[in-house]
Amino acid sequence: MIWIASFPRSGNTYLRNILFEVYGLESSTFHMDSDYPLDSDYESYPFVKTHLLPSQLKPSDKTIKSVYLVRDGRDAMCSIAHHRKDIVAPGSDYYENLKAAIIAERGTFFGGWSTNVTHWVQRADIVIRYEDLLVDPIKEVERLREVMDLPQPNLDKFPSFKQMKFGIPEYGSGKNRGISEDEMKDLSVKNFRKGKAGSWKEEMPEEMQDLFWSYHGETMSQLGYSWNGELVPLNSDLDYTISKKLGHKTIKPKAYRVLIESSKLLSSDNDGVKRYQIGLLKALWPITESVEPKWNIDLLLDGEIIPLKDCKEFVFSSFAIEDLNKESGRVEGSRSLFQVVEQAIVNAVPDKFVSYLNRKKITIFHDVYNFIRKIFFDLIGVLRKALDFIFRLIYQLKEFVLGSSTTKSKDVFDNYDLIHMPLMQHYKPFLKNVKPIVVTMHDLTHRYLPSYHTSINISNAEKGLGFIEEKQADIISVSKSTLEDTIRETSLTSDKLHLVYEAADNSKFSYSNNSEDNLNVLKKYNLNNKLPYLLCLSTIEPRKNLSNTIKAFTNLLEENPDLYINLVIAGKKGWATDSLFMHNKLLSERIIFTGFVDDEDLSALYSEAWALCYVSYYEGFGLPALEAMRCGTPVIYGNNSSMPEIVGEGGLPADPDSIVEIKNCMLKICQDQELRNNLSILALKQSLSFSWRKAAIETLDVYEEIINRNKK
Repeated sequence: MIWIASFPRSGNTYLRNILFEVYGLESSTFHMDSDYPLDSDYESYPFVKTHLLPSQLKPSDKTIKSVYLVRDGRDAMCSIAHHRKDIVAPGSDYYENLKAAIIAERGTFFGGWSTNVTHWVQRADIVIRYEDLLVDPIKEVERLREVMDLPQPNLDKFPSFKQMKFGIPEYGSGKNRGISEDEMKDLSVKNFRKGKAGSWKEEMPEEMQDLFWSYHGETMSQLGYSWNGELVPLNSDLDYTISKKLGHKTIKPKAYRVLIESSKLLSSDNDGVKRYQIGLLKALWPITESVEPKWNIDLLLDGEIIPLKDCKEFVFSSFAIEDLNKESGRVEGSRSLFQVVEQAIVNAVPDKFVSYLNRKKITIFHDVYNFIRKIFFDLIGVLRKALDFIFRLIYQLKEFVLGSSTTKSKDVFDNYDLIHMPLMQHYKPFLKNVKPIVVTMHDLTHRYLPSYHTSINISNAEKGLGFIEEKQADIISVSKSTLEDTIRETSLTSDKLHLVYEAADNSKFSYSNNSEDNLNVLKKYNLNNKLPYLLCLSTIEPRKNLSNTIKAFTNLLEENPDLYINLVIAGKKGWATDSLFMHNKLLSERIIFTGFVDDEDLSALYSEAWALCYVSYYEGFGLPALEAMRCGTPVIYGNNSSMPEIVGEGGLPADPDSIVEIKNCMLKICQDQELRNNLSILALKQSLSFSWRKAAIETLDVYEEIINRNKK
């Protein structure tokens, strides 16, 4: 037997009828629907149709050959919504059916379109696109000869789609179910709807297309489906394996070697830089599954070089403190002695004492802290240099004794065509490197807002910039705003400056429609008083401007006492923030600090919020804003740096220094439901402009451009 799998309404029945009429091959089905009994001998048939996931099959033998039929998910969604309205649940609402199929809560609809497609494309020996099947059915069916001895076709018996729809085909008419001929013909008309590609253009409302693409866009792109409905060539770097399964010609590529500095993966923080690196590596992961990869990517982790394919635990872990501690001892072990002592001091000092110092503007303790911190890290630096000198001296003496002093030692990085540093501060391993380097520039806040950085942060950032200038490295900027800042602050030529937008993780951030699941998340963070809320999500530090956000919200409630709304502040406590936590009645009742939030809970928090308040003084990109927008949540944002560029029409701008402007934006969100709904639609639409798949493709293009330029 051979499995013929597909997501429902993807042309499986059409294919089965071609196999039956033209090749004389029968097929059975495997399902879990109690209304339709299975053939007792289904395993004896040449083909067995199923919509189930590979893990649900019986027999579960993974060596059984399989063919997967895939269709533009939008057509499948529209067809399944009609099928439910006409057959499964007569009279049900088409729009609601469509929405439910797109979201596929809790793995309904056979796991959801993307899950079903992804699992089966990985398992299947052959993948057939329904659109290709419509154009040349025999050509696509003949590909099955790769997995079986297919009989010669009788082309005279080829059934047209019209014959299937208005006749009584072997499959899809309810034949052999004991129903009348008229009932069989009626069922055929309903099952064989149009037999063409692109019906979604007339049947899928625009906002549903946006919702669909937010859930399934990257999977669509992997199979050559585009936003406008045209089939486009697959990407040779990321889609090599899928191309082969689709029967496309593939050319063995020239191989490049890239090393990505990845110490951020070992950090216990979950800041924007770490999210950037994980997002990029996840998007690059398909490269590791290629038999003949164009790109061989290794990671530099804590001084150790490890192939990307061996780093799955770091790349695909959801971010929760307990999970990271459990999965890898490196995370806990990566904390330095100073960090341990530093945390102990922070925990020991009473908030009231720090608040008193802040109110009185007494900074002597902060100055002493910075001085000690600088001395500590300077001392560590001196010790490292001394040890490095000793080891090099020992190595040179060894060479001299062994008579090989004239042999030049090969640098460990010489095997690579390119080195990528996702953070410029992590330059030290590459001080002596001569290979091309590209650095991701996230922001230049240390120059534009130095008061919001410690002196050590500023020093490290400046050294990183100096390294970039000295090496004449290339730079990838994550936004146009950051690119413009980079042009101003460096002397690099334009050919060394590149723009590649980062993105939000589509597997983690999407509109959450399940009220029960969302309520459980709200209860987890003590947000169960049933009041709507505005959300702030960030590490609580001065640059994020939470002070003015809190003041604006307090003024909002004072001026509108009948306005029932909370302000929820989610994020770990940063530095110089104790004044935000001064206790008062209003703060304790209507302003709620959740502390750290697990990644898996963020979509629910975003989806339930009326808006995200992200009125920062400066953002190199503004990832939380994009994450919120992917969940259909509008953003009140600081009208500066990259924020207008990223948020677009999906929110309301405010001057971060103007408490009145911030308050007025909050008031508009709270009082104007129509505005809130419109902004929600625009926010989701704007978020679709950013994709990790697109970022990965453009990053690889930058890699290749740099490598080829340097080879010349």
